[in-house]
Order: sequence, then C-alpha cells, then structure tokens
Amino acid sequence: MHRARPQKSLDGKPGATVVPVIISSDKTQLTTFHGKVAYPVYITIGNLPKHVRRKPSRAGQMLLAYLPATKLDHITNKSAQRRMLANLFHACMGYILKPLQAAGKDGIKLETADGAIRRGHPIFATFVGDYPEQLLVTCIKTGRCPMCPADKEGSGEYGSAQDPRELEPIIDALKSIQEGGTAFTKACAEAGICPIQQPFWKNLPSVNIYETIVPDILHQLHQGVIKHLISWLRSVYGDNEIDARCRRLPPNHNIRLFMKGLSPLSLAQTPAHPEIQGHPREP
Repeated sequence: MHRARPQKSLDGKPGATVVPVIISSDKTQLTTFHGKVAYPVYITIGNLPKHVRRKPSRAGQMLLAYLPATKLDHITNKSAQRRMLANLFHACMGYILKPLQAAGKDGIKLETADGAIRRGHPIFATFVGDYPEQLLVTCIKTGRCPMCPADKEGSGEYGSAQDPRELEPIIDALKSIQEGGTAFTKACAEAGICPIQQPFWKNLPSVNIYETIVPDILHQLHQGVIKHLISWLRSVYGDNEIDARCRRLPPNHNIRLFMKGLSPLSLAQTPAHPEIQGHPREP
C-alpha cells in the first residue's frame, strides 16, 4: 500500500496517523431471467489485518452505498451512452467520498482500541475491482493497462511493464474542460484517458489513482493466465492427449481427479481453475 506520499504530506503535523481507505465494488447479478443487478460499494481500512478484512464473519467490510445500475437505454447513441454511464459513476462516487477531502487533509478524531483519542487522516489508498471497473475508475480505454502507460500492442512482452502514470499531466488535461468540449476531448486523448468531466478522485488529497489499483486474482490470474494456458496446451497437444493424461493420474487426496479430462469443462467454470493448477506435470 502506497503510504509514502500521504505520510510525507503529514510530516508537518505531529501525531498524525494515516488511515488507508480501501474501496471495493462489483456489479452483482441478482436474477437469472430478468437481468436484475445491484452495484454495491464496500469500505474497509488498511489498519485492519488482512485476515480480518477478508472474513465476512469478522465484519471487516462495511456496505457503503449502492450505485445506480441503470443502462440508460433511452440514449440511442452507444458512445454517448457509455460516456454518460461513466460520468454517472464518477458523480456518484464523488458524492460518496466527498467527506474524505476535508478529513484527509485536516484529520479527524478517532478512538482507538486502547481508548485513546488520536488524529487520523483517512486517505483513499486502494480500489479493488475487476478489470472493467479498474478502467472505469482510472478513466482508461479498454485494452490498455489501468496503471501504467504501456503500449497496447506490446503488452505481455518482457519489459513491457512501466512505472505508474504520472498524475500531473492527467490533471492538466482535466482542467482543459474550461477551454471547451473539443479542446477537452483532444487533451484527454493526448493524455491517454477518456474525457470524464469530474473524476471522483480529482480532489482527494494525496491520491494518485494509478497507484491505488491492485491485481485482480480471479479475472487476471485464474480466468486470464490459467485459461490462456489451458487453451494453449489443448491446441498444442489436442484434447484426446490432455484427457488421457488426466485419466492416468493415480488417486490422490490432495488434488481433484478429472476422470473425463478437461475437454468437457467449460472455460467459464472458474471453481475448477485452482484445482487444475494443482495437477502435477507429467514427464
């Protein structure tokens, strides 16, 4: 967690304590047939140990708000519809997190577990979400890295990863909205972002949104790397050979045996991905 910048900004305020605010959101499908969805936003703090935050029974996460799940179907232009949805998301998140602007800068009185009153500065530190929501939060176009300005064509190559994006050029592009819509759209395109009028993180203190993004283990590792690896192996060896090797594995208490092989499995069956990873490689 990037505490260096917030802590450095508070060096002139003795006794200050950084309270890293962790925000997570994920659009959830409620029904199968009617397409009803909910868009919850959760909040926790980095001062809690990880084993407490990740257990629902410990109540380390709190439901902060529900975002609108509308599709804005009355807007027929798809590009304008996507732009309006993105601006609606940032407007709602900006309203929800607005108290962090003054609290993060001036601090608030917090009672700790030992009963003492301390001045804490809640700083937006981490956003947890899947890849589409990472792009939505960072105002980056689809197919690009939400953290660094790596080239889309060379992504995945050795050495393609770069340092996180600099925030100052992004802020300068956002300020160009005062010069008119055309100039604003052009400045955002040159900065590599979507023309969002008021990103919710723009006025939050000590925040570089491109340093708040964390890897999405489910979609980027299990459904990304592992699914790609399985598809590559099936294309190289063929389904018959892969299925035969799965059937030749001896009984074992520690791994799941796929007696029918991998070909009957759908690539969308995410619970099977961790179990496939546990299979030993046959010499």
